[in-house]
Amino acid sequence: MVREYSLGRDGDAFLTPHFRVREFASRDGSDKVLVDDALVALLEQIREAVGGAVAINSGYRSPAHNAAVGGVSSSQHLYGRAADIVVSGASPLLVGQIAEYYLDRRGGIGVYQTFTHVDTRAIRSRWDQRSGKQIVVGGWFGWEETMTQEQFNAMFKTALSAEAAAVAEQPVSDWAKEAWDKAVSAGIFDGTRPHAPLTRQEAAVLLDRMGLQEV
Repeated sequence: MVREYSLGRDGDAFLTPHFRVREFASRDGSDKVLVDDALVALLEQIREAVGGAVAINSGYRSPAHNAAVGGVSSSQHLYGRAADIVVSGASPLLVGQIAEYYLDRRGGIGVYQTFTHVDTRAIRSRWDQRSGKQIVVGGWFGWEETMTQEQFNAMFKTALSAEAAAVAEQPVSDWAKEAWDKAVSAGIFDGTRPHAPLTRQEAAVLLDRMGLQEV
């Protein structure tokens, strides 16, 4: 949703933990500031992905300012849906790739020599302006969201639990049932079927416990 703010009244108000209203204000000093909630959310995602501060070169533009800088009459900046950004520690291309990941099949992304344009328009638009001439491109793929160590550990633990449960539910083969029952009775196993290959040392210990070390 696009919201209207007053630079004088709301300029220091935080829209998200890292972005204030004044950062999106028109550079001609216009009091009216339009900002799309989805745009701010996208900038937060880019900031988190890179781990660097996001500087907004141009956010909302008043009609007069848009005309003064040569913006097209249909510019998304006019509606508070666009931002030209520079991200600390990331090239314009990398920022475009990250935005591509989060925008998917919608919004606009333009990669320039020194900044990246992102917007939240309903349709999909991609262009490369690094040569000084606008070239329509298919997209800015090549970046995928990273996984934290905690997320990986949780996923791995869940996977192991699921695997163990699946193995435990499988019936013991007829040819091994007698040996299995003897092993459980001897306390070698607790009734839960092993779900990983045994090392030679582990196999030797099991044979010893069953009194089969001479076999």
